[in-house]
Amino acid sequence: MAGAGLEVWALDPNISFLNHGSFGARPREVLRQQAILREQFEAAPIEVLDRHWRGAGLASARDQVAAFLGAASDDLGFVTNASSGVACVLRNLHWCEGDEIVTTDHAYNAVLQMMRYVDHYRQPSLRRIELPFPSAGDVEVVNCVMAGLTQKTRLLVIDHVTSPTALCLPIKEICARCAELGIDVLVDGAHGPGMIELDLPSIGCAYYTGNLHKWVCAPPGSAFVWVRQDKQEGIHPLTVSHHYEEGFAQEFLWQGTGDMTPWLTAPAAIQWLGQFGWPRVRQHNHSMAVWAQQFLCDCWSVEPASPIDGSMLGSMTTVALPGTTEAWLVRWKDPVELMRHLYQRHLIEVPVMELWGRWWLRVSCHLHNSKSQYEHLASVVLEESKA
Repeated sequence: MAGAGLEVWALDPNISFLNHGSFGARPREVLRQQAILREQFEAAPIEVLDRHWRGAGLASARDQVAAFLGAASDDLGFVTNASSGVACVLRNLHWCEGDEIVTTDHAYNAVLQMMRYVDHYRQPSLRRIELPFPSAGDVEVVNCVMAGLTQKTRLLVIDHVTSPTALCLPIKEICARCAELGIDVLVDGAHGPGMIELDLPSIGCAYYTGNLHKWVCAPPGSAFVWVRQDKQEGIHPLTVSHHYEEGFAQEFLWQGTGDMTPWLTAPAAIQWLGQFGWPRVRQHNHSMAVWAQQFLCDCWSVEPASPIDGSMLGSMTTVALPGTTEAWLVRWKDPVELMRHLYQRHLIEVPVMELWGRWWLRVSCHLHNSKSQYEHLASVVLEESKA
């Protein structure tokens, strides 16, 4: 896309950075805006933080982020990452004996650990639903999820886009079906903002949390939790500060002293990518992910992990490595070692993981990526598989 080449990003141009999905990447202009905010604070800490950011500054940033997400400002609170947003919900709900939290076996590990923590120290039991992988499509996912719920299920925690398997799950249909059963849904939307067009109230969930540092390309530490109005009572930030019991919006607007520049810079990131047109950005990244899945599967003679038409893809795709796991284990003790080798030897940054007994890698697609990077990856992996 014209004007968004690698030169405008802070990334090392010598590295094939195919792992945008982990921590994102920042345009230089966004980092410049954050640096300006930090300099303003250091020049006059009390004036800037206490008199400007604490009130109008944070509220304005929240308003702009909420508008981007199709949400009302008072229903949205800033957090540092999506895992923190999950924690805000799980740790504040009042659980009863016999309650059940349900998730899937595609859940992000950090979120799974928070559910295990709640399971250990509170009342609810935790259960995981097995989703077929590779996946045949949305209908299969919906049927599996609904079949895994019981009369004890109080909360379903489900990814909008799964982290290890890069599948876009049909959360609107799942939320609608759960509503019929009186089951609340917490959507882990870590990858949702910027990858998928969002109108949070229309999803039908009770809670949604997402990162802005990934596909929106805001600084690390910028994320949000959205809570439907009828569910906001009793939901507090992890750090309870001066505005306790003054309502959801006010409590989340001030959570004590900290570096607020990631939140305040988020609107600049939204605007920077918005200059290209957000629908065009999302479509560009999606089209490249669909192409990358087809290309890598063809090069490595492997079957796709989701429908080849890209109907379950956003801006990432997870592809099986060629050959057998046993063959890769001859040279590498685990996927992490291979991932490190690809970076150190070939300057390719891409996650490699073992899922259900097979080795896979996940490629991300954003404006700073080019098809030549995936072509380079394909040839390197084939070379390493035969070494």
